[in-house]
Formats: sequence, structure tokens, C-alpha cells
Amino acid sequence: MKLSLFITFIFLFAACSPDDDSSNNVNNSNNINNVNNVNNVNNTTNNTNNTTNNTNNTTNNTNNTNNTNNTNNTNNTNTPVVQIVSPNDGDFVDNPVLFVIGAQWVDTVQILAEDWPLSDPWDPAQGLELEYTFQGTGTLRTINLKGFDSAGNEVAQDSITITVNEDEFDPGVYVGQMYNTYYYFPREEDFAGTDDTTLYDSSCNPVAVVPADFSDTVCIQGSGILDTGTVISYASTCNCGRVCPTGGTICYMLLDQAQYPWGMGSFSNPIEPLRSWAVDNSIISAGSIIYAEQWDGVSIPAIDGIGGFVHDGCFRADDTGGWINDYHYDFFAGTHDMWQHLETVYPTYSYFDVYVGTPKCAYLIP
Repeated sequence: MKLSLFITFIFLFAACSPDDDSSNNVNNSNNINNVNNVNNVNNTTNNTNNTTNNTNNTTNNTNNTNNTNNTNNTNNTNTPVVQIVSPNDGDFVDNPVLFVIGAQWVDTVQILAEDWPLSDPWDPAQGLELEYTFQGTGTLRTINLKGFDSAGNEVAQDSITITVNEDEFDPGVYVGQMYNTYYYFPREEDFAGTDDTTLYDSSCNPVAVVPADFSDTVCIQGSGILDTGTVISYASTCNCGRVCPTGGTICYMLLDQAQYPWGMGSFSNPIEPLRSWAVDNSIISAGSIIYAEQWDGVSIPAIDGIGGFVHDGCFRADDTGGWINDYHYDFFAGTHDMWQHLETVYPTYSYFDVYVGTPKCAYLIP
């Protein structure tokens, strides 16, 4: 009986006791798997972090590239600049005044006294200086420098104030008081009507067929331009063609437009709008420079491609005329519309104090 119980005890003990290592091995396997799983989680986390870091680095690199590009774009911006280098703001200066400027990233520049240009716009690459003689002296003047782009838009500006010192002015030799009329350069294109009137040269060869009104006007004015672009000018009186409204019959010569764009004067010289006078050569000799006091300082607006400046009163004796006698001068206005404007400034038969040999007008000596 005791032996049976002992065997039963052994059997139960054997049944309840774990096998040497198998259970532990299973647990160990689980532990290893758990460790591996943890490691995998950690690796995944690390990989995610690395990916995030790489993404951040890529973003940072992209931002850095963009920042570099932005910096380069900023550096590539060319800002238009103009500057009056000389004279200085507030200076008192002597005539003639030499303006020295600086300009960058502009196509043309222009200097103005208040709103009146002292010159046409010019390319600063061709020069950075402008000399100008002021007639209004002793007063404060505002000088404006403007810069323009290729389309003519103002893109830069600078300004100063100066006072031009009063100086002794030598007007030259006094001729006397002279009264004015005007003449201009007619264009065939401005005249309506049938081409029914023949113009001839001095040998009575036909040179053009034009409207009668144009024929009448060009014989009074002395020169004109045909629809073809050919410039014609008085050659002589003749016996062929239409009689001029002022009497007599005029024949013409054909001129080189490049040399005589506004016609020919009395000594085969080109005439110039707003500068040429027709005078009696017994009063003022041909080619003389002339100063008319009342024209000095008159603002001439830009009309028909001429004007746009303040007149200095300087002219030249470039022409004569059959109706120009004694103390009468004929002012060459250039175009019909400019003539009409000048009539509002000084009407025909106004009187002017006239001088010759004026030093400041010497630049007009032919």
C-alpha cells in the first residue's frame, strides 16, 4: 500500500513538473520576438525620424536655394537713377551754366528750368554735360533733371535750385525799331483741290502739277514741299505759269531735302524755323546775327515738331523778299500752325528793338 502511494506520487510529480528546457525555450522565443518587435518598432521610428529629417533637410535646402535665388533676383534689379552732379543745390553760378549729370539704367535724359526744357532729350551715353546761357538772371531757378525709359516714360528725377548771377549784358549795335510779319513753309498735302496748276523751273520746264491754292501760297512764301517730298524754292521771275497774288510770275528750283529741309535763303543757305529773318540788306547785311530784345525769354511751345524752348532773342539775316523794305523784317515761323501761335504772342506789325553783333548770339554765325 505504501509502495502504491509512492508510485502515484512520483507519477503526479512527473506529470506536474515542466520539461527541462522546452517551456523555457518557448518563453525565450517569445522574449526574443518581443525584443525583435521592440527593435523593429525602434527601427521604424528611427527610419521615420530619418525620413522626417531628410524631408526637413530637403525643405531647408529648397528654402536656402529659394533664398539664394531671391537674393540674386534682388541683386539683378536695375533701379533707374539720375543726378545733377554740378552745380550744387543752392549755388550762385555765372553764365553760361555748365550742368554735369549722372545717369544709370535710363535711355534718355532732359534738363528743364521749371517746366521749360533747356534742350531736347538725349542719350546720356553720348555725354553727361549741358551748357546753357540763361537770360533771366538774379532770380532763383528750379532745375529739374528727368530720366526716361525706351518708351518715353519718366522713371527717375532729380532737382536743385540755383541763382544765375546778374552780369553786364552787351546787346550789340542798335539798329532801331523794326516791325514784323511772318512767313512759313507750305506743304502741298495741306491743300485740297484738283491738281490743275503747273509749276515751272527758270527754263519753263514743268516741275509739278499742284492745286492752285498751293501754287498761290508757295509763291508768296518763297519755298514749299510737294507731296513727293521734293522741296521747291524761288528761282526767278519768269513768263510761264500762274501769276502770283502779289504780282509777277515765279519759277522754281528743286532742292536737296537733306540740305534744305525748310527751303533756301537769299545766299544759297538753308533757312531755319524760329531763327531766320528776311530783311532789307541795306539795313541789315546778309548773314548778320540779330538780337531782338522783346523776343528774349519768350516761351515757344512745341508745335509740328519744332519749338519747345525758351527763346533767347537771337536770329540771323538769312533771307530777303520783294516786300521786305526798310525797317521791316519777316520772321520765318516754319509751319502754318506755329505762325498762328506766334501771332498770339506778337501780332503782325508789332515793333521790336533790334541789334546786330550781339556777343551772346555769336553761335548763330554761319
